[in-house]
Amino acid sequence: MLNFRKIALEDRELIHRNLFTADERGCEYSFVNLFCWADQYVALFGATPVFLCRYGRWYTYLLPQCEHPKDAIDALRADAHERGIRFRLFGIVPAEAERLDALYPQTFLSRSIRDSFDYIYDIERLCTLRGRKLQAKRNHCNHFEQTYPNFRVLPLTKENLPRCMDFTQQWYDEHDSAHPYSDIGEEKAAIGKAFQYFEELQMMGIAIETTDGIVAFSMGNRTHRDTFDVNFEKARMDIGGAYPIVNREFARLIHSRYPEVKYLNREDDMGIEGLRRAKESYCPDLLLEKLVLEERK
Repeated sequence: MLNFRKIALEDRELIHRNLFTADERGCEYSFVNLFCWADQYVALFGATPVFLCRYGRWYTYLLPQCEHPKDAIDALRADAHERGIRFRLFGIVPAEAERLDALYPQTFLSRSIRDSFDYIYDIERLCTLRGRKLQAKRNHCNHFEQTYPNFRVLPLTKENLPRCMDFTQQWYDEHDSAHPYSDIGEEKAAIGKAFQYFEELQMMGIAIETTDGIVAFSMGNRTHRDTFDVNFEKARMDIGGAYPIVNREFARLIHSRYPEVKYLNREDDMGIEGLRRAKESYCPDLLLEKLVLEERK
C-alpha cells in the first residue's frame, strides 16, 4: 500500500513542477485545485507524485505524470486492491483512454462525465471579444463602461483580499438558498483556502470596483507553459456586465503578464445549468472531454 497523506502547502514546488510540464490540460492537474478542493492525498512513486482523491464515498486516482506511467498505474491498482476500493482513474481524455486500453486490454470500463468537461478559450479572443459570436459580450462590457465610467480594476493583494472575502461571503449568503447546488459547500471551503493562502499558492487576480464597492473578482494560477487556470470568479448579478467585464479584464492582465500563455481554462460547470449556459456563451475553443475509467469487476 502506498503511503498517501493529505496534500500540504509544502508540497507545492514538487507537485507544480511535475504537473507544469505534463500534457494534461484538465483542471484536476493543478496544485491549487488539489490543495483546495475536497479530500485529496499524495504519495511518491519513486520521484513521481501520485494522487488519491475522495469525493464522499467515491475514491479515484489521477493518471500519473511520468515517462513510464504503466509501472505507476500498476502500483496504484495494487494500492486500490489493498484498500478494498474499486480502482478508478478520473479526468482521462479520450486519447489517453485509447492508450490505456491498449496497455490493459479488456481491463477498464469508461464513461464520459459531462459535468466535468473543461471550457478552454483562446486568451486573445477573451481579451478582445472579437467576432460576431461574442457581440453580446462586447455589448455587456460597453454597457458596464458607460454606466460606471470611473470603475477601477484592482489587482488582488494582501491589502484588498479581505474586501473580496467579504464580497464573497455576501455572494454566498444571497445564492445559498436561491441557487443551491450540491458542491456549494465544497466550493466555499475551497475558495476560503485560496484566499487564506493566496500568496503561498502564487495566485493572481483582480477585483472590479465601482462607487458601489467591489462588484466582481476573479483569481487563478498558471498551470502550464501555455495555459492559465481561472479557479474562481464571482460577480453581482444585479450589476449588468459585471461578469463579462471581470472576465475580459482578467484575461487582459494575464495576457500582459504572461504573453506566452495561449489558453484560459475556465474549468468545468459542475452540472449547474446557468453556469453551463454562461460558459457555452463564450464559445469555447475546446470543450475538453473527460472520462472516468473503472476497473471491471
